[in-house]
Amino acid sequence: MTASRHGRTSPATTVVAGDWPAAEWDSLASRSPLGDVYQSYEWGEVKRTLGWEILRYIVVLDGRRVAACSIQERRVSGRLPGPLGTLRFHYAPRGPILLEESAEAAAAALEALAGIARERGSVALTIDPAWREESELAEALAGSAFRPAARQVQVSRTAMVIPLSADEAHQHRLLDDSTATNINKARRAGVTVEHIDMAAAETREAGLTAFYDMHAATGRREGFLVRDREYELQQWRGLGEAGLASLWFAVAERRRRSGILLFHCGRNVVLFAAGSPDDADLRKWRANHLLHWSIMRWAASAGFSGYDLGGVDTHRHPGWPSGPEHPLWNLYEFKRRLGAVPETHVRAHEYSPNPALGALWRTARRLR
Repeated sequence: MTASRHGRTSPATTVVAGDWPAAEWDSLASRSPLGDVYQSYEWGEVKRTLGWEILRYIVVLDGRRVAACSIQERRVSGRLPGPLGTLRFHYAPRGPILLEESAEAAAAALEALAGIARERGSVALTIDPAWREESELAEALAGSAFRPAARQVQVSRTAMVIPLSADEAHQHRLLDDSTATNINKARRAGVTVEHIDMAAAETREAGLTAFYDMHAATGRREGFLVRDREYELQQWRGLGEAGLASLWFAVAERRRRSGILLFHCGRNVVLFAAGSPDDADLRKWRANHLLHWSIMRWAASAGFSGYDLGGVDTHRHPGWPSGPEHPLWNLYEFKRRLGAVPETHVRAHEYSPNPALGALWRTARRLR
């Protein structure tokens, strides 16, 4: 057999992993170096309650496991006869997860996903892996059957990632002088940091309930969507029980002033959500500075190599903030001063086995 452009001598194959135990799936999809909580067993099961079917696959190349991917399938029944009576849409959030960080593994995974889309009769399979632009992984994506999606799914394509060091002095040197000063101010003001034990049910439930209230209050102030309480608590609870999430609070004068929910994604910890009460008075306490610093020190000691503070762009304001006139400039500056380095990820891509249905889908997405 002739070798492919990536040196392969055999096609990629897939193994259905729908009956794998949660821990076995998560060991690849979430805990491997490039893993992501959005591909975890627990995330999929919560999405199942919203009407998605969850499909899990392992991609094998030359006898090696090179990727894992959890795909959400939504079936929409219409009034047309025959195969068009039920339309299937697919989404792999932050997938596929590569188990080898190489263009060959990426190409094999994309080839396998396109095959799955054809087998399932998909209108469109959308993916948005956290692969850096202009990397060899992005080049593999450009050479695949997938094309840029009509719309982004994730809120942000940017990320601000703090490289973590076990050497505290080295980590401190990455801080901006003003941030280091604010960390010391918080300490002098008596701010402390509370790390919630997510394995202990009573402590976890009380902590998550308090955090939801903070998160919801912040959403009202800043105008972002906050989902239903029970849905969010179910999601966070499952991830906490699986060891894929942790919860932190900054405390001053015996009151929790701010909180952060972290996801544990492979080699990085990721800031998933943050919040504070309406009367937190964070400017006075500088509590968030000490909170982030404490998370950095914990994450480094736990073996993580990066602390992903999330993006600084939105659908309404794409791209990097270029100056103080940008609505997210202050957020960008706050993260930069903590030592974060900017990354840009590839945009969402999609593959439509049926060109006509795919064209209708893209038109509908652009008009929404």
